[in-house]
Amino acid sequence: MNINTLDTTLRALTPSERNAKNGRPYDWFAKMPTVKRAGGQYLLMSGAQTLNGQNNLFVKKQTRYQEVPPHVHDWLELNYMYDGVCHQTINGHPLKLGSGQVLLIDTDVPHSTEVLRGDNIMVSILVQKKYLQSRFFSRFSSDNILSHFFINAINENAKHNSYILFRSEDNRRIPFIFKEFLCETYDPSLNSVDILDSLFSLLVAELINVYENDIGRAEMQSENFMLLPVLRYIESNFKTCTLEGTAKFFNMNPNYLTTLMKEKFGLSFKKMVLQQRMMMAAKLLRNTNMNLSEVAHEIGYENLSFFNKKFREHHQCSPKEYRKSEASSNTRKEV
Repeated sequence: MNINTLDTTLRALTPSERNAKNGRPYDWFAKMPTVKRAGGQYLLMSGAQTLNGQNNLFVKKQTRYQEVPPHVHDWLELNYMYDGVCHQTINGHPLKLGSGQVLLIDTDVPHSTEVLRGDNIMVSILVQKKYLQSRFFSRFSSDNILSHFFINAINENAKHNSYILFRSEDNRRIPFIFKEFLCETYDPSLNSVDILDSLFSLLVAELINVYENDIGRAEMQSENFMLLPVLRYIESNFKTCTLEGTAKFFNMNPNYLTTLMKEKFGLSFKKMVLQQRMMMAAKLLRNTNMNLSEVAHEIGYENLSFFNKKFREHHQCSPKEYRKSEASSNTRKEV
């Protein structure tokens, strides 16, 4: 399948769409159980029914010509607006998803979708939450602070806002990645599982970029507009940077800077630097043959005992135990 045949496939009427267009929509309430949640009674879509035995990722085109009533389910839903617009309601809040935008909806969140018609096409990737929180997100959470905060946002925003809207309409990579993902889904190759896994990794990596840019645009309108450059500064200078030196670099008061960071990200400047050091230490232990003294020096510590102490506090194991555990994990994967 290529991009042109994918477009033809997505725009063609499915049997369900043809039935709905001819006045025979799917009878949701006759075929699915309901469950009580705060605010009312909702359809309960279970993973066993909808994911059809898929372990991690399942693709579903939104059926046109019929609404999807308020419902909940036990997987994450990543909606991509392939073309047109889609009006949804999430936890009572109306939301418009425009062409090229991506919407992440958390588990067990009541939401509904208004009727899509014509060339308004939305595709959903249904994701087991444990896939993102454990094995998958571990690829990103250990590399840098911004990735770490994106992952926290998946969890924290889920608790408070129930969704994250990625304003990716002008992003050049998102449509390409989604189209490749869909082509591989509809016309799988011999290595389809690995290819889809890798494409989904690329998708999340690019959504991290979109998320960062969204924060940046929002902060440009507020007094917090310097925080993203400060995070980048810490990522580049974590070995030697100090609160006073960083504040001077950005022409800010040191106390104000660390207070602002704690309000925005929940960590003081000192803990932010420590976190970046520990992320880098873990990366070096995983990917290099440096001895522990070399790793400690590389992240800014001359005292090996102090490094061991801080690493254990952050990772709940010693550096040596961490390296051994990662090596064992990689061996199992190769087998």
